[in-house]
Amino acid sequence: MKNLTRGILLIVFALALFAPALRARGDSYAAIAYSASSGRWGYGNGYGSQGEAVARALSECGRSDAQTNWCRNAWIALAISNQSPGGWGSGWGATASAARKAAIRECRGRNPDAHVVLCVSAYR
Repeated sequence: MKNLTRGILLIVFALALFAPALRARGDSYAAIAYSASSGRWGYGNGYGSQGEAVARALSECGRSDAQTNWCRNAWIALAISNQSPGGWGSGWGATASAARKAAIRECRGRNPDAHVVLCVSAYR
């Protein structure tokens, strides 16, 4: 019984010691917003919630018709087309390269000249 009590106390002590570090490393979100009608875009990154990241991206874009995409603990990219005005795609990945490739792939499904104009990490 004495060993069980010590074990429980040790676990409680360890949790108390490491809990602040675990909380500080929580999820981080990024989002992009793109208006096909105007070609404007915006982003938000390093936010503690999806809603905050999306709100920032929409605010930066400044267009009511903007569409959004978001990621958690990853990278997100936006690819657009010059030949097809309003053509775009977005994608996310564990690395910047993976996010860029996903955005190009998404955009090229409809637009052969896709190129990345934005790539951001969920972390600041």
